[in-house]
Amino acid sequence: MTFSVHRFEPPSFVPHRWRRGGHLQTLLAPRPTMSISEWQKLSSGVKSEKHRLPVSDNDTLILHDDTPESWMGTPRGSVLLLHGICGCHAADYMVRFKRRLLALGIRVFRLDMRGCGESVAFCRGITHAGRSEDVLAAIERIADLTGDQAAPIGAVGTSLGGNQLLRAAGRIGAGLDARPSHWDRVGPILAIAPPIDLQACSDRMESWSLRFYNHYFITQLLRRAKSTLQMREELGSLLDGRAPKTLREFDRRITAPMAGFPDERTYYAESSAHSVVEQIDVPALIVTAADDPLVPVDSFVALRDRMHESTRVLTMPTGGHHGYTQSDGTAWTDELVAKLYDSAW
Repeated sequence: MTFSVHRFEPPSFVPHRWRRGGHLQTLLAPRPTMSISEWQKLSSGVKSEKHRLPVSDNDTLILHDDTPESWMGTPRGSVLLLHGICGCHAADYMVRFKRRLLALGIRVFRLDMRGCGESVAFCRGITHAGRSEDVLAAIERIADLTGDQAAPIGAVGTSLGGNQLLRAAGRIGAGLDARPSHWDRVGPILAIAPPIDLQACSDRMESWSLRFYNHYFITQLLRRAKSTLQMREELGSLLDGRAPKTLREFDRRITAPMAGFPDERTYYAESSAHSVVEQIDVPALIVTAADDPLVPVDSFVALRDRMHESTRVLTMPTGGHHGYTQSDGTAWTDELVAKLYDSAW
Protein backbone atom coordinates (compact mmCIF):
# COMPACT_ATOMS: atom_id res chain seq x y z
CA MET A 1 0.00 0.00 0.00
CA THR A 2 1.29 3.46 -0.90
CA PHE A 3 2.27 5.54 2.11
CA SER A 4 -0.25 8.33 2.85
CA VAL A 5 1.05 11.59 4.29
CA HIS A 6 -2.53 12.39 5.36
CA ARG A 7 -2.63 9.39 7.68
CA PHE A 8 0.82 10.11 9.08
CA GLU A 9 0.78 11.36 12.69
CA PRO A 10 3.57 13.91 13.21
CA PRO A 11 5.33 13.95 16.57
CA SER A 12 3.91 16.42 19.06
CA PHE A 13 5.66 19.78 19.27
CA VAL A 14 5.99 21.63 22.58
CA PRO A 15 7.91 24.87 21.85
CA HIS A 16 10.74 26.03 24.08
CA ARG A 17 9.27 28.32 26.75
CA TRP A 18 11.94 31.03 26.32
CA ARG A 19 12.05 30.96 22.54
CA ARG A 20 8.71 32.48 21.81
CA GLY A 21 7.96 33.89 18.40
CA GLY A 22 9.35 33.33 14.96
CA HIS A 23 12.54 35.37 15.33
CA LEU A 24 13.87 33.57 18.41
CA GLN A 25 12.89 30.22 16.93
CA THR A 26 14.81 31.14 13.78
CA LEU A 27 17.92 32.69 15.29
CA LEU A 28 18.71 30.38 18.23
CA ALA A 29 19.94 27.01 17.03
CA PRO A 30 18.56 23.85 18.67
CA ARG A 31 20.88 21.31 20.19
CA PRO A 32 21.37 17.84 18.65
CA THR A 33 19.01 15.06 19.68
CA MET A 34 21.86 12.54 19.61
CA SER A 35 24.74 12.78 22.09
CA ILE A 36 28.40 12.63 21.06
CA SER A 37 28.80 9.21 22.64
CA GLU A 38 25.73 7.86 20.86
CA TRP A 39 27.03 9.14 17.53
CA GLN A 40 30.50 7.72 18.10
CA LYS A 41 29.00 4.30 18.75
CA LEU A 42 26.77 4.54 15.66
CA SER A 43 29.43 5.95 13.34
CA SER A 44 31.77 3.00 13.88
CA GLY A 45 29.46 0.97 11.65
CA VAL A 46 28.93 3.61 8.95
CA LYS A 47 30.73 3.58 5.61
CA SER A 48 31.24 7.07 4.18
CA GLU A 49 32.31 8.03 0.67
CA LYS A 50 31.90 10.82 -1.87
CA HIS A 51 30.69 10.74 -5.45
CA ARG A 52 31.14 13.27 -8.22
CA LEU A 53 27.90 14.15 -9.95
CA PRO A 54 28.22 15.80 -13.39
CA VAL A 55 25.40 18.26 -14.15
CA SER A 56 24.67 20.80 -16.89
CA ASP A 57 27.11 23.49 -18.06
CA ASN A 58 30.08 21.23 -17.22
CA ASP A 59 29.59 21.71 -13.49
CA THR A 60 30.13 18.89 -11.00
CA LEU A 61 28.45 18.41 -7.63
CA ILE A 62 29.69 16.40 -4.66
CA LEU A 63 27.30 13.80 -3.25
CA HIS A 64 28.17 12.60 0.26
CA ASP A 65 27.12 9.01 0.87
CA ASP A 66 26.77 7.46 4.35
CA THR A 67 25.73 3.81 4.57
CA PRO A 68 24.90 2.09 7.89
CA GLU A 69 26.23 -1.41 8.37
CA SER A 70 22.73 -2.89 8.60
CA TRP A 71 21.80 -1.45 5.18
CA MET A 72 24.27 -3.72 3.41
CA GLY A 73 22.25 -6.78 4.39
CA THR A 74 18.68 -5.60 3.83
CA PRO A 75 18.39 -2.17 2.18
CA ARG A 76 15.64 -0.25 3.95
CA GLY A 77 15.74 2.83 1.77
CA SER A 78 17.77 5.95 1.07
CA VAL A 79 17.14 9.64 1.73
CA LEU A 80 18.60 12.60 -0.14
CA LEU A 81 19.17 15.71 2.01
CA LEU A 82 19.12 19.16 0.37
CA HIS A 83 20.41 22.25 2.16
CA GLY A 84 19.26 25.87 2.27
CA ILE A 85 20.57 29.02 0.61
CA CYS A 86 23.69 29.45 2.79
CA GLY A 87 24.16 25.81 3.72
CA CYS A 88 26.08 22.76 2.55
CA HIS A 89 26.40 19.09 3.50
CA ALA A 90 27.93 20.09 6.86
CA ALA A 91 25.11 22.41 8.00
CA ASP A 92 23.96 21.52 11.49
CA TYR A 93 20.47 20.41 10.39
CA MET A 94 21.94 18.27 7.61
CA VAL A 95 24.17 16.49 10.11
CA ARG A 96 21.35 16.06 12.64
CA PHE A 97 19.00 14.58 10.04
CA LYS A 98 21.76 12.28 8.78
CA ARG A 99 22.45 10.86 12.21
CA ARG A 100 18.80 10.20 13.03
CA LEU A 101 18.22 8.42 9.73
CA LEU A 102 21.40 6.33 10.01
CA ALA A 103 20.22 5.17 13.42
CA LEU A 104 17.15 3.75 11.68
CA GLY A 105 19.27 1.82 9.19
CA ILE A 106 18.54 4.24 6.35
CA ARG A 107 21.25 5.21 3.86
CA VAL A 108 21.79 8.98 3.62
CA PHE A 109 23.02 11.14 0.76
CA ARG A 110 23.83 14.84 1.30
CA LEU A 111 24.25 17.01 -1.77
CA ASP A 112 26.52 20.04 -2.02
CA MET A 113 24.70 22.22 -4.55
CA ARG A 114 26.52 24.40 -7.12
CA GLY A 115 29.06 26.69 -5.51
CA CYS A 116 28.40 25.21 -2.05
CA GLY A 117 30.56 23.14 0.28
CA GLU A 118 32.92 20.82 -1.56
CA SER A 119 31.27 21.53 -4.92
CA VAL A 120 32.83 25.02 -5.06
CA ALA A 121 36.00 23.90 -6.81
CA PHE A 122 34.05 22.12 -9.56
CA CYS A 123 31.40 24.71 -10.48
CA ARG A 124 31.29 27.87 -12.54
CA GLY A 125 27.59 28.26 -11.80
CA ILE A 126 25.75 28.98 -8.56
CA THR A 127 22.84 27.30 -6.88
CA HIS A 128 19.48 29.03 -6.87
CA ALA A 129 15.86 28.20 -6.15
CA GLY A 130 15.18 26.81 -9.62
CA ARG A 131 17.94 24.17 -9.71
CA SER A 132 15.46 21.30 -9.71
CA GLU A 133 17.39 19.56 -12.49
CA ASP A 134 20.26 19.05 -10.04
CA VAL A 135 17.88 17.38 -7.59
CA LEU A 136 16.70 14.99 -10.29
CA ALA A 137 20.29 14.23 -11.30
CA ALA A 138 21.08 13.34 -7.68
CA ILE A 139 18.04 11.06 -7.40
CA GLU A 140 19.00 9.26 -10.60
CA ARG A 141 22.54 8.77 -9.29
CA ILE A 142 21.23 7.46 -5.98
CA ALA A 143 19.01 5.00 -7.82
CA ASP A 144 22.03 3.71 -9.73
CA LEU A 145 24.19 3.50 -6.61
CA THR A 146 21.60 1.68 -4.51
CA GLY A 147 20.62 -0.72 -7.25
CA ASP A 148 17.78 -2.54 -5.49
CA GLN A 149 14.59 -1.72 -7.41
CA ALA A 150 12.51 -2.43 -4.30
CA ALA A 151 14.35 0.06 -2.08
CA PRO A 152 12.57 3.44 -1.87
CA ILE A 153 14.23 6.84 -2.23
CA GLY A 154 13.08 9.74 -0.07
CA ALA A 155 14.23 13.34 -0.04
CA VAL A 156 14.24 16.14 2.52
CA GLY A 157 14.69 19.74 1.38
CA THR A 158 15.17 22.54 3.87
CA SER A 159 14.33 26.15 2.96
CA LEU A 160 15.69 26.81 -0.56
CA GLY A 161 16.36 23.09 -0.95
CA GLY A 162 12.69 22.51 -0.20
CA ASN A 163 11.65 24.72 -3.10
CA GLN A 164 14.09 22.93 -5.41
CA LEU A 165 12.66 19.57 -4.35
CA LEU A 166 9.01 20.58 -4.74
CA ARG A 167 9.72 22.21 -8.10
CA ALA A 168 11.39 19.01 -9.30
CA ALA A 169 8.47 16.82 -8.26
CA GLY A 170 5.89 19.32 -9.51
CA ARG A 171 7.44 19.69 -12.95
CA ILE A 172 7.47 15.90 -13.37
CA GLY A 173 3.86 15.65 -12.22
CA ALA A 174 2.89 18.39 -14.65
CA GLY A 175 4.71 16.71 -17.52
CA LEU A 176 7.12 19.62 -17.96
CA ASP A 177 10.13 17.39 -17.35
CA ALA A 178 10.58 13.78 -18.41
CA ARG A 179 9.75 11.27 -15.70
CA PRO A 180 13.04 9.66 -14.58
CA SER A 181 13.31 5.92 -15.04
CA HIS A 182 13.48 5.36 -11.28
CA TRP A 183 10.75 7.82 -10.29
CA ASP A 184 8.42 5.05 -9.08
CA ARG A 185 10.85 4.50 -6.20
CA VAL A 186 10.59 8.10 -4.99
CA GLY A 187 8.63 9.06 -1.88
CA PRO A 188 7.78 10.27 0.58
CA ILE A 189 9.43 13.66 0.16
CA LEU A 190 9.54 16.35 2.82
CA ALA A 191 9.96 20.11 2.37
CA ILE A 192 10.65 22.18 5.50
CA ALA A 193 10.03 25.94 5.30
CA PRO A 194 10.23 26.06 1.48
CA PRO A 195 10.04 29.55 -0.11
CA ILE A 196 7.61 28.40 -2.80
CA ASP A 197 6.68 31.97 -3.82
CA LEU A 198 9.99 33.80 -4.26
CA GLN A 199 8.36 37.11 -5.16
CA ALA A 200 6.34 37.08 -1.93
CA CYS A 201 9.47 36.17 0.06
CA SER A 202 11.42 38.96 -1.63
CA ASP A 203 8.64 41.44 -0.84
CA ARG A 204 8.75 40.32 2.80
CA MET A 205 12.53 40.72 2.93
CA GLU A 206 12.23 44.37 1.86
CA SER A 207 10.83 45.14 5.32
CA TRP A 208 13.09 47.28 7.50
CA SER A 209 12.42 44.91 10.41
CA LEU A 210 14.24 42.13 8.51
CA ARG A 211 17.43 44.11 7.85
CA PHE A 212 19.46 41.72 10.03
CA TYR A 213 18.47 38.75 7.85
CA ASN A 214 19.34 40.68 4.70
CA HIS A 215 22.77 41.50 6.10
CA TYR A 216 23.41 37.88 7.11
CA PHE A 217 22.36 36.37 3.78
CA ILE A 218 24.20 38.94 1.68
CA THR A 219 27.42 38.54 3.68
CA GLN A 220 27.33 34.77 3.23
CA LEU A 221 26.29 34.87 -0.41
CA LEU A 222 28.87 37.49 -1.40
CA ARG A 223 31.63 35.36 0.10
CA ARG A 224 30.40 32.39 -1.92
CA ALA A 225 29.88 34.40 -5.12
CA LYS A 226 33.40 35.83 -5.01
CA SER A 227 34.99 32.38 -5.09
CA THR A 228 32.77 31.35 -8.01
CA LEU A 229 33.32 34.55 -9.97
CA GLN A 230 37.09 34.03 -9.83
CA MET A 231 36.50 31.33 -12.45
CA ARG A 232 34.33 33.60 -14.61
CA GLU A 233 36.22 36.70 -15.66
CA GLU A 234 33.37 37.77 -17.96
CA LEU A 235 31.17 38.30 -14.89
CA GLY A 236 33.77 39.78 -12.56
CA SER A 237 32.22 43.26 -12.80
CA LEU A 238 29.08 42.08 -11.03
CA LEU A 239 30.80 42.75 -7.71
CA ASP A 240 31.87 46.29 -8.61
CA GLY A 241 30.52 49.16 -6.53
CA ARG A 242 28.85 48.99 -3.16
CA ALA A 243 27.53 45.74 -1.74
CA PRO A 244 23.81 44.97 -2.20
CA LYS A 245 21.65 46.12 0.71
CA THR A 246 18.78 43.66 0.34
CA LEU A 247 18.35 40.12 -0.90
CA ARG A 248 16.27 41.46 -3.80
CA GLU A 249 19.13 43.70 -4.87
CA PHE A 250 21.51 40.75 -4.62
CA ASP A 251 19.22 38.67 -6.82
CA ARG A 252 18.95 41.53 -9.34
CA ARG A 253 22.67 42.26 -9.54
CA ILE A 254 24.21 38.81 -9.02
CA THR A 255 21.86 35.79 -8.88
CA ALA A 256 19.86 36.57 -12.01
CA PRO A 257 22.80 37.37 -14.35
CA MET A 258 24.94 34.50 -13.02
CA ALA A 259 22.07 32.07 -13.51
CA GLY A 260 21.08 33.35 -16.96
CA PHE A 261 17.90 35.26 -16.09
CA PRO A 262 17.28 38.77 -17.50
CA ASP A 263 16.16 40.15 -14.12
CA GLU A 264 15.16 39.10 -10.63
CA ARG A 265 11.41 39.05 -11.35
CA THR A 266 11.91 36.53 -14.14
CA TYR A 267 14.12 34.47 -11.83
CA TYR A 268 11.41 34.50 -9.15
CA ALA A 269 8.61 33.62 -11.56
CA GLU A 270 10.42 30.77 -13.28
CA SER A 271 12.04 29.27 -10.18
CA SER A 272 9.19 29.30 -7.65
CA ALA A 273 7.61 25.93 -6.90
CA HIS A 274 4.14 27.41 -6.31
CA SER A 275 3.34 27.27 -10.04
CA VAL A 276 3.69 23.46 -10.15
CA VAL A 277 3.33 22.29 -6.55
CA GLU A 278 -0.31 21.29 -7.14
CA GLN A 279 0.89 18.74 -9.71
CA ILE A 280 3.09 16.70 -7.33
CA ASP A 281 1.93 13.08 -7.53
CA VAL A 282 4.29 11.37 -5.08
CA PRO A 283 3.69 11.38 -1.31
CA ALA A 284 4.82 14.83 -0.20
CA LEU A 285 4.69 16.60 3.15
CA ILE A 286 5.20 20.36 3.28
CA VAL A 287 5.88 21.90 6.69
CA THR A 288 5.65 25.60 7.43
CA ALA A 289 5.18 27.80 10.49
CA ALA A 290 2.64 30.57 10.94
CA ASP A 291 5.35 32.79 12.45
CA ASP A 292 8.07 32.14 9.86
CA PRO A 293 9.61 35.62 9.46
CA LEU A 294 11.07 34.86 6.01
CA VAL A 295 8.45 32.74 4.21
CA PRO A 296 4.90 34.17 4.35
CA VAL A 297 2.44 31.52 5.49
CA ASP A 298 -0.04 33.05 3.03
CA SER A 299 2.02 31.38 0.28
CA PHE A 300 0.48 28.07 1.31
CA VAL A 301 -3.06 29.06 2.30
CA ALA A 302 -4.33 29.56 -1.25
CA LEU A 303 -2.83 26.25 -2.36
CA ARG A 304 -4.02 24.07 0.49
CA ASP A 305 -7.34 23.04 -1.04
CA ARG A 306 -5.94 22.61 -4.55
CA MET A 307 -3.14 20.18 -3.74
CA HIS A 308 -2.99 16.72 -5.29
CA GLU A 309 -4.31 14.06 -2.90
CA SER A 310 -0.76 12.79 -2.40
CA THR A 311 0.40 16.12 -0.89
CA ARG A 312 -0.21 17.55 2.58
CA VAL A 313 0.56 21.00 3.93
CA LEU A 314 1.23 21.00 7.68
CA THR A 315 1.15 24.49 9.20
CA MET A 316 2.56 24.70 12.72
CA PRO A 317 1.51 27.62 14.95
CA THR A 318 5.14 28.44 15.72
CA GLY A 319 8.64 27.33 14.75
CA GLY A 320 10.11 30.27 12.87
CA HIS A 321 12.16 29.55 9.76
CA HIS A 322 13.07 25.86 10.19
CA GLY A 323 13.85 26.41 13.87
CA TYR A 324 11.19 24.39 15.74
CA THR A 325 13.09 24.25 19.02
CA GLN A 326 11.30 22.04 21.55
CA SER A 327 10.99 22.44 25.31
CA ASP A 328 14.16 20.37 25.87
CA GLY A 329 16.18 22.47 23.42
CA THR A 330 16.21 19.87 20.62
CA ALA A 331 14.70 20.28 17.15
CA TRP A 332 11.22 18.96 16.44
CA THR A 333 12.20 18.53 12.79
CA ASP A 334 14.75 15.88 13.82
CA GLU A 335 11.88 13.88 15.31
CA LEU A 336 9.71 14.58 12.27
CA VAL A 337 12.28 13.35 9.74
CA ALA A 338 12.96 10.19 11.75
CA LYS A 339 9.30 9.36 12.36
CA LEU A 340 8.25 10.06 8.77
CA TYR A 341 10.69 7.59 7.24
CA ASP A 342 10.39 5.07 10.05
CA SER A 343 6.62 5.07 9.47
CA ALA A 344 6.81 5.02 5.67
CA TRP A 345 9.36 2.22 5.39
